[in-house]
Amino acid sequence: MSIIFELCQDPQLLAQYYRLREQCFRRELGLPDFDGSEDDRDRQGQILIARIDDRCVGGARISPGTTVKNQLDELALAADECCLWERFVIDPVVRTVQLARDFCGYLIEASRLVGYHYALVLSSLRNARFYRQCHSALGVGFQIHRSVPDCAQGAFEGLEHYLSVSHLKDTAALQMAA
Repeated sequence: MSIIFELCQDPQLLAQYYRLREQCFRRELGLPDFDGSEDDRDRQGQILIARIDDRCVGGARISPGTTVKNQLDELALAADECCLWERFVIDPVVRTVQLARDFCGYLIEASRLVGYHYALVLSSLRNARFYRQCHSALGVGFQIHRSVPDCAQGAFEGLEHYLSVSHLKDTAALQMAA
């Protein structure tokens, strides 16, 4: 079983990703009305997927960081250097800690190749700690900053949100492509 990670524009693979995130977010986050279909932020950003042959088994959206402008200002980060990682999902059928770590490494590399210096992540504290472990293993800086309940919108309003920053330009991340 060989997993391929790639920035995707294939409509069939993207449709699979949108269905997967809808199913997982409804079941795992307890959001029964979550609509995972393509939205404006998907079209504005890029989608990194993990696939086995022609089956999408995971994905995440890399979108411009401009939607969290207040947080960028507080952190003294330039909007054009920052992206936001959103809608990260891996199919539970193939999900392992190693696959999540590998996906994180490719997410770092893909974001760096697109030209970003930092990636902001809004997640639960548990997930933020896991992302920090993944980054640490790769030698990439990752800071959990603080709880940001005001960033939760729509279906996500009742969920815990912590703001974290991945420092994409750390040199260890550059070795992923080699």
